[in-house]
Amino acid sequence: MIGHNIEFDLKIVGAEFYRTGIEDKLKTMKKICTMESSTDFCAIPGGKGGKFKWPNLAELHNKLFAEGFEEAHNASADVAATARCFFELIRSGIYDATLLTLTEDELNAFQATHPEIIEPIDIEIISNFSKEAINEESEEEVNSTKEIENSTSEVPFTHLHVHSQYSILDGAAHIRSLISKAIEDNMVAIAITDHGNMFGVKEFHNEAVKQKIKPILGCEVYIAKRSMSEKSDKIDGGGFHLVLLARNLEGYHNLIKLVSVGWTEGFYYKPRIDKQILKKHCKGLIASSACLNGEIPFTLRHEGFEAAKNILLEYQQIFGEDFYLELQRHKSGDPTIDKEVYNDQVFVNEQLIKLSKETGVKVIATNDVHFINAEDAPAHDRLLCISTGKDVDDL
Repeated sequence: MIGHNIEFDLKIVGAEFYRTGIEDKLKTMKKICTMESSTDFCAIPGGKGGKFKWPNLAELHNKLFAEGFEEAHNASADVAATARCFFELIRSGIYDATLLTLTEDELNAFQATHPEIIEPIDIEIISNFSKEAINEESEEEVNSTKEIENSTSEVPFTHLHVHSQYSILDGAAHIRSLISKAIEDNMVAIAITDHGNMFGVKEFHNEAVKQKIKPILGCEVYIAKRSMSEKSDKIDGGGFHLVLLARNLEGYHNLIKLVSVGWTEGFYYKPRIDKQILKKHCKGLIASSACLNGEIPFTLRHEGFEAAKNILLEYQQIFGEDFYLELQRHKSGDPTIDKEVYNDQVFVNEQLIKLSKETGVKVIATNDVHFINAEDAPAHDRLLCISTGKDVDDL
């Protein structure tokens, strides 16, 4: 049994076996994970503890064939790409006969039969996205956008999702310049929502008061995928993103408490909290669903609408009317980058609008700010290279 990050697939399928009462015979089968077994071959810096990081399927494919593959994260395309990578790893001698449970003669025979690079697997791939969804806004999104524009034409735009230089090795927006830019653009308020910390809040508040613009104090926290007390598995090393904004003094105090607990009790590679402690310290806070790494957008892309709706109802139960769904569109103009981010945002936005109509949860438009001006993008790219251990060409 072959797969890329196969343990994830086995857990998903195993859960369905358990739900339906079917014996899970996959547990006893021989399995090879192309992700784990190709880590040293790909040799991508940035793993935990100074080790190489596990390559995602696109990275392995690019290493083997010097090209990406169409429709990444489409199940059919992923199967085809995984099969091609697996056979190429055998052909190239990366896998030995012992790992494959073959004899040396059998392995040699395969390699002799395939002297050239393995060609793409010829299977029909049905796109996740229609051309209309990829290249244009959908009619539903256009209509919804017009409704929002008509209802808020008198309301000045306010950035509610903003990373300053205190989002360590991720944000590149200097606080004084950030606030000056907001005033230059005729904004009346601006938020700060650095990753997992409030290091910049005092400087941000003082500078905003000095420049006579309303400061909104917040943080983009990490929500543990299990519990913040769980610190044993790779799934615990990080978490889903969630934006929290202080609505009043009580909310500010609760935000301080949550962020502090994330560092003192929940830290595991990232300062994490969980929904249990959110329930205890939610008063006075406004929450929003964050970027593609938020729990609701992630679930929409990987588990579907109904699963995401159930998670939305959880957050709605915690925050009531103070929970919002974030719509983001970051079109770069670079087809490769847009395929990885913007196309997913278009799909997620359509689903978020549908969720909003079904549940009554309101939507807000945000821009995931990490730098101030468009010309700052190359410098920000280089900051990310330092953070991830990648070259500029890899971004």
